[in-house]
Amino acid sequence: MAIMALMLAFASCSLIEPEKGTRPVARVFETYLYEDDIKSFIPEDVSAEDSVAIVHSYIDKWVRKQLMLSKAEEALTEDQKDVEKKIEEYRSSLLIYSYRQKLLLQKMDTIVTDEEIQEYYNNNIDNFMLSAEIVKATFVKVPLTAPDLSNVRSWIRSEKVEDLDKLEKYCFNYAEKFDNFNDSWIYFKTLMKQFPLAIDQPGRFLRYNNNIETSDSMFHYFLHISDHKSEGEVTPLELIRDDIISILLNKRKIEFYNDLEKKVYNEGVNRQQFEIY
Repeated sequence: MAIMALMLAFASCSLIEPEKGTRPVARVFETYLYEDDIKSFIPEDVSAEDSVAIVHSYIDKWVRKQLMLSKAEEALTEDQKDVEKKIEEYRSSLLIYSYRQKLLLQKMDTIVTDEEIQEYYNNNIDNFMLSAEIVKATFVKVPLTAPDLSNVRSWIRSEKVEDLDKLEKYCFNYAEKFDNFNDSWIYFKTLMKQFPLAIDQPGRFLRYNNNIETSDSMFHYFLHISDHKSEGEVTPLELIRDDIISILLNKRKIEFYNDLEKKVYNEGVNRQQFEIY
């Protein structure tokens, strides 16, 4: 009842003759909002008070939109208002994209072999220079109250398998953090973010140091560097392997699209599907 009363109130204020079978509830210039346009937006299980609020809100938004649309119609040129052309262009692009993606998923080979990765790496080695220092290292962070810190210092610097096993077992019981990067490269600056220590010239530092040890008010930090490479050296393949795979797949995708377009064009020629005047 509240909804109908509100709509009737709008209709009684209208200066135009309602269309047969429906009632206008708002007008902006020569555009009308009718009762039937608004009914579907009102949930059936809301109170009369909430229904009135929903109707008011909807009408207000509709009026604002129509006023903005009117201003846009006045301000824009005919070419700028040619939205049908833009919509058609967007539709065409979207359909072509969807068609390409469908065929891509069905037919493109996404397996990149080790031989392909190595070949691309070798042929483009000058493009893979390090922009910062990288290391292979072991990092341990333990509370100041942890026991046997001298053993940790000894174990982390050892190359013996049994000492590394002891270190792992110790860290399992006492360490706040334990990372073993001896089998993979990591950027030195990333590792140093975990240290309460600033190193201004990492390249120079790494040439003369392979162990860092420091403390703050709560923890003791150990870092042993087993290998490093400096800025300007060739980036190891394992560090950029995923990047090369992405590059190769993207190249393959572009070739797939080009071949698809060429195939569709040749089919059009052979079947006389188009003419150029």
